[in-house]
Amino acid sequence: MTKYNVTLFGGYAEENRKSMDVYASKLSSSMLLYPSKISWNIDIFRPDIAKGIILNKLNYGIRLRCSKYYFYPRTAKNHNGDINHIIDQSYSYLLNYIDSKRSVVTVHDIIPILGWKGIISGLSYPHYPLLFKLSIASLHKAKAIIAVSENTKKDLVQYCGISSEKISVIYNGINESFHTMPKEKKAILHRKFNFPDKAHIVLIMGYQQYKNHLTSFKVINKLQDILSDPVQLVWLGGTIGQCEQLSNKVKLNNPVTRLSNLSLKQLVELYNSVDCLLFPSWYEGFGWPPLEAMACGVPVVCSNAGPIPEIVMDAAITKDPEDIQGLFEAIKTVLIEKDQRNSYIKLGYNNIKRFTWKNCASEVDKLYQRVLI
Repeated sequence: MTKYNVTLFGGYAEENRKSMDVYASKLSSSMLLYPSKISWNIDIFRPDIAKGIILNKLNYGIRLRCSKYYFYPRTAKNHNGDINHIIDQSYSYLLNYIDSKRSVVTVHDIIPILGWKGIISGLSYPHYPLLFKLSIASLHKAKAIIAVSENTKKDLVQYCGISSEKISVIYNGINESFHTMPKEKKAILHRKFNFPDKAHIVLIMGYQQYKNHLTSFKVINKLQDILSDPVQLVWLGGTIGQCEQLSNKVKLNNPVTRLSNLSLKQLVELYNSVDCLLFPSWYEGFGWPPLEAMACGVPVVCSNAGPIPEIVMDAAITKDPEDIQGLFEAIKTVLIEKDQRNSYIKLGYNNIKRFTWKNCASEVDKLYQRVLI
C-alpha cells in the first residue's frame, strides 16, 4: 500500500484554541482508522512560542506575533509533507513558505472581515483586522480549501474572491463522548452543579460578542416573569464582569450560574443536567454547541443566522437573533410542552448522524487523493 506523509500545521498552545486542537486530533485519529487505499502517516506540527533574552522582555501579545509571523514560517518550511494541511485560516500565510501545490487549508470562518464590514448584525470590530487580512491573503495559493459549512464557502467566494471550484464543504464531526445519560444520573448531576431544585435550567455558551448574550438575558428575564417554576440561567464561558453588566442591564431576577474551563467529561455532564440550550448567535463558522446538546438529549432554541439553519435543520427551533418574543415563546415551548420537547429531542438524535468524524475523514481522504494528482 502506498504511504504518504501528511503534516497538519496547528497553532500555538498558548493561544488556547480548543476547537482547533479538537479538529486536529479528531481528524488525525479518524484518518488513521478510515479504510483508505492509501496509507496516511499524519504528523501534527505545533511550534513552541519563541524564547530568548530579548523576546522574554516583550509582553505576551508581541511575543506571540513575533513567533507566529516570523519564526513559525521559517520552521514550517522544514516540515513539508506529501500533503500539507493548515487547519485554521489564520495561518494561511504559511502557504508562502511551504509547498502550496500540495497544500490544503481548512477555513472555519472569516468573522473578523465580516465584523469589520458591518455584515454581522450586532458585531463591531474596534480596529481594522490587518493581521487577519494579511493571513488569508494567501488563501488563493492553496491547492484546495475545506469550508466547514456551505455558508462559510459562500463567504469565501463573496468576500475573499476565492473560486468556488477550489472549495469543498466538509462538515466537522462531533465527539462520540457526547451522549445522553439516564434520568437518575441527571438528577445527581443537577445537584453536583448546585442548580436550584425544580428550576428550569437554560444554558448559554461562549464569551464572544457575536454570541448575542444580551438577547439571551432578555429572554430569560421574560421567562422568569411568566413561568411558575424558577428559571436558572447557566453561562459557560462568561466572565464575572459580563454577568454583572448584563444582569444589571436587564434587571435579571435570579443570579447567573457561571462556569468555565470544564473538561470534556464535565461538559458532557453539564449538557445532561440542563433543560435547554439557548443559542441566539448572530454568526458562527459552524456551531458545535447545538449538535453537542442534541447528542445529549437537550432541545435547542437558536438563531437562524449564518450556517446555523444548515447545521440544525428541523431539529431545533430557529428564530431571528433579534426576535426576543419569538425566542421566548420557543424556549417556553420546549420547557413546558412535553410532546414538543420530546419531538425535538428525537429530531436532534437523527440530525447528529450527519456529523461524524468518520464521514469527515472519508471526505478529507478523497480530497487528499485529488491533491496528490
